[in-house]
Amino acid sequence: MSPIGTYWVDPNLGCSSDTIEVSCNFTHGGQTCLKPITASKVEFAISRVQMNFLHLLSSEVTQQITIHCLNMTVWQEGTGQTPAKQAVRFRAWNGQIFEAGGQFSPEVSMDGCKIQDGRWHQTLFTFRTQDPQQLPIVGVDNLPPASSGKQYRLEVGPACFL
Repeated sequence: MSPIGTYWVDPNLGCSSDTIEVSCNFTHGGQTCLKPITASKVEFAISRVQMNFLHLLSSEVTQQITIHCLNMTVWQEGTGQTPAKQAVRFRAWNGQIFEAGGQFSPEVSMDGCKIQDGRWHQTLFTFRTQDPQQLPIVGVDNLPPASSGKQYRLEVGPACFL
C-alpha cells in the first residue's frame, strides 16, 4: 500500500453508497484529507452524518485558505500590524466564526494583500484546532466587492483530520 493516496472511506461504517473520497497520508500518522469540490469554493461533498463521524474519529484538524488579491485588502491595511476593521471572517463547520481579535482567529503567515501596487498578491490563512467540529471552513464573509481594478480569488485547501 502506498503511504499517500486517494481512497474511498465510510466513517459511519454504514452502506457503501455514502462513502466519501479522501486523501490519506500514512507518513503523517494517518492524516485523512477532505478536498473541496473545487479549489475556488468552500464546498465539500460530504453529508452531515459522515462529517459527524469523521469529527468523532479525529483529535485535530488543519486547513489552509489562500486569498489571491489585486489591489484589495483582506486582513491588514498598509504597514499596520493589526487587522483592519473590515478584515475577512471565516465560518466554521459548527457555525463558529474565525476572525481577527475574536475567540477563534486564523494564523496569518503571509499577508501580501495589504500591498496595493497593481499586481496580484496573496494572504495565507491557516486554521489549526483540536476541536475537529470546527473544520472545514464553510464560508468566507466580509470580502470586499470586486470592482474596477480590484479583484480576488479563493484557493481552498483540504481539511486534514488526524
